[in-house]
Amino acid sequence: MKFAHGPSRKASMATLPRYQEGGWGWAVVLANFTIELVFFGNLKALGVLIASMTEDFDTELWVVGSIASLHYAIQTLLAPLAAAIARKFGNRIVVFFGGMLYGVGLVMSAMVRHVAILAVALVVISGSGAVCTTWPAHSELAFYFREKYALAAFVTLTGSPVGMMLYGPVTQFLVDVYGWRGAMLLLGGVSFHVVVASMLVRRPPASYYAVEGNVETSDCASEEPGKSLRSKVWNAVVSVLYLDVFYSIEFIILSIIRMIYSIAYGGAVVYIVSNGLALGLSAREASFLTTAWGIGNLAGLVVSALALHMKTLSVRGTVGIAAIVSAVGLVLEPLVSNVIGQNIIAFIVGAGMGIAVEALFVMTRCLPFDDNEFVNVLGWQCLLSGLAVSVGDVIAGWLYDVTGSFHATFFLYSVAMATILLCLLLDIFCASTESSNQNGLMVLMTSLFRSDSITRFKASPIQPSIDSFPLHRS
Repeated sequence: MKFAHGPSRKASMATLPRYQEGGWGWAVVLANFTIELVFFGNLKALGVLIASMTEDFDTELWVVGSIASLHYAIQTLLAPLAAAIARKFGNRIVVFFGGMLYGVGLVMSAMVRHVAILAVALVVISGSGAVCTTWPAHSELAFYFREKYALAAFVTLTGSPVGMMLYGPVTQFLVDVYGWRGAMLLLGGVSFHVVVASMLVRRPPASYYAVEGNVETSDCASEEPGKSLRSKVWNAVVSVLYLDVFYSIEFIILSIIRMIYSIAYGGAVVYIVSNGLALGLSAREASFLTTAWGIGNLAGLVVSALALHMKTLSVRGTVGIAAIVSAVGLVLEPLVSNVIGQNIIAFIVGAGMGIAVEALFVMTRCLPFDDNEFVNVLGWQCLLSGLAVSVGDVIAGWLYDVTGSFHATFFLYSVAMATILLCLLLDIFCASTESSNQNGLMVLMTSLFRSDSITRFKASPIQPSIDSFPLHRS
């Protein structure tokens, strides 16, 4: 069976779906804001609780720290699987049960007496629940918003900096009053608000209108009974995990940009306080750097959302400006030693990161996949970004051990953000070619992505035409 290419970028849709651009969609936005606030707030809370947990379990700091890291890592590793489950059973039910697991795992961790059981509670139970809430819930926004997606994404993403700024001091207060177990128990109870938020996640009654020219193809195995078992198994894997995304060059370029961004973002969050201490700031002065970074991040989200919503800048132009701002701030980070300068730079870096993440979500919304496949796109991007962060942190830590300073580490992050500009140029070049829509890894790995192992792309409502979605143009 020969692969049939989807419509070109320049061919507009014959019939476009009608998006509410609001309505119940704002309730879904509220649900996503709540999930982001609780999720990232608890990540910040774990950082506060690590020292007390280490002392209570009478173990090494790296053991509890590794459990906290795995609690986050499992959420990236299982993202494509969670997306596949959501496609099968529906986002709402997956978010509901994910929220239940997430809260139960946190409550269990407050009661356990052995560090191994703590790992099961935080990593296996709570971590698995978290991965079933974030991206399936966020993907529902695609069914409500198109022109106002930048505004909806902004409200959703503000939950992250707000949660991290609120949960830090609140968690420390709870530890002082109730101890770490009482604090964790209360945090676990608050986390069940994710279950309540899942009740707001629902799809509009009519998500699509018919798209002319969208001819469904039957399963390749039924058409070609003589195919080998290996080919049938591969087709099943491709279908369940939706590996078709890797056949889109647009998806690959954007995923590389998100991976590079994640390396710099993760490093800035992890090492910003340590860098301040190394430059001679006191512990109290260095602790305010995260606050300055969080305020800057929130300001960046506001600026990016306004620019994209009002169409002041193209989405690629917004990402490019964010990359330049972040790169400059990161390269200056280890060079300025006074406390005021450090806080200003932390604000600048946070603002650049906030501008970038908002624009990257809008770019993801513009990828040539239909709304029902959006959850798979987010799942694979989450996995790739998580792997990039892990590799980036290892390299950054090694550079510090070798050089004895953070100069090389932050220079690496600065170069990474500057590299995004090259990726944007590549994306613009590919967008100017007629065949760029459906190349992807077929160009790189033709023996793996055979024509008979890929189901063809549908004429997708999410794919913008040249005139219908200005945000995607530069």
